[in-house]
This record gives sequence, structure tokens and C-alpha cells, in this order.
Amino acid sequence: MKQYVLFGMLFMTFQTHSQNAVKITFLPKFERENLTLNKVYYFKNDTLNISNFKCYISNLTYYKNDSIVHSSIKKAHLIDATDSRSFIIMENEFFKFDKIRFNIGVDSLTNVSGIFEGDLDPANGMYWTWQSGYINFKLEGTSSLCPARKNKFYWHIGGYSPPYNTLRQVSLKTNGKVSIQLDKLFEEIDISEEYQIMSPNDNAVQIADKFVFLFNTTR
Repeated sequence: MKQYVLFGMLFMTFQTHSQNAVKITFLPKFERENLTLNKVYYFKNDTLNISNFKCYISNLTYYKNDSIVHSSIKKAHLIDATDSRSFIIMENEFFKFDKIRFNIGVDSLTNVSGIFEGDLDPANGMYWTWQSGYINFKLEGTSSLCPARKNKFYWHIGGYSPPYNTLRQVSLKTNGKVSIQLDKLFEEIDISEEYQIMSPNDNAVQIADKFVFLFNTTR
């Protein structure tokens, strides 16, 4: 009988712990809407369709009153617009925080440390086998302003070595929800000129510089 009581108490403790565990939700958005892949967006003088969006969040650290209270155990987390479960980063404990800091992309040490499993598995389509490095941020689709065949654009932003290091850091005051405002990229980038970026170069670095403005606290 005591064993059953003990098991029940442990189960209730685990359940309460899971319910109270900290989580961060990243919400890919286009203007005020949650991003919908393969939807037509009429944006300024352009007609856009986003077919693929993925990016890495790494080295996630939590702060309270500017002091570190927790560092995420997970090395890197892949946000994939085809899977809403990937929008959530769940920690295994409860703590209070008022700010987070994280990298957009994968750091140089991880890039040179061989092949990993899970979110860093090359099978996720975020690794250049020819380049031996990770793609930090991937956005694909069509634009009426894009002069390429079938109006397709490909932004595969990666690179971990100077002068083409595209890793960027973000710090945010947040309550646990962060929006990724993809429309802001199209405000800043002339897609008629920069529509196929698939290797580390100057254009990739310039686009990476804009990443920090995509991430904002949301309710």
C-alpha cells in the first residue's frame, strides 16, 4: 500500500513539475498573422508566397534582473514552419525570468564538431555537406518581383568563419512569447537583386544583420 501511495505522490510531483516548467514559444508571423506556408500574401507592391521557413535558436539563456538564472541544456533548437511543435522550447524546471538571450544560428564550435543527431541532424535540410557547415536561417518561396525562373527565391543564410560569420545574438525582455516578423525582411531587402543566396558571402552577412529586428516580444 505504501508503494502505491509513494508512486502516486511521485506522479503528482512530476505532473505539477511538468505543468510549471518554463517554455518559450517562437511564433513565425507575416505582418499581424501567424505564418501560413504556401499562402499568397499581398505585400506592398509584391505578391509573395513562402513555401519553407526554418531557423536555428541556440545558446538560449534566461535572466532575472540582469542575472543569469538558467541556461538551456539543449545545444540548438530547430524552428520549422511545417511543424508547430517546433515553435516551443520547453525547459525541465520552473524559474522566474524577465529576459532571454539567444543566438540565431549555430556557433563555430558546433559547426566544426562533426555530425550530430536530433535538431542538428543533416537530414533536416539545414546542413551544407559541400560546405561542411550549418544553415542558420532558411527562407524560400516566390515573389512577383523576383526575376529568377518561376519567380523563386532562396535565402539559405549560413557561415561561421570571418568575414562571413552570420551568427547573430538577440536579447529580449519577454513573458515567454516571441514573434518572428518575416515581413520585415521584405521591407529591407530588394528581392529583385538578392533572390538566390545559398552560400556564405557578403549578401548573406547583410541579410543576417537584419535578423535581430525580426524577433520581438508578443502577448
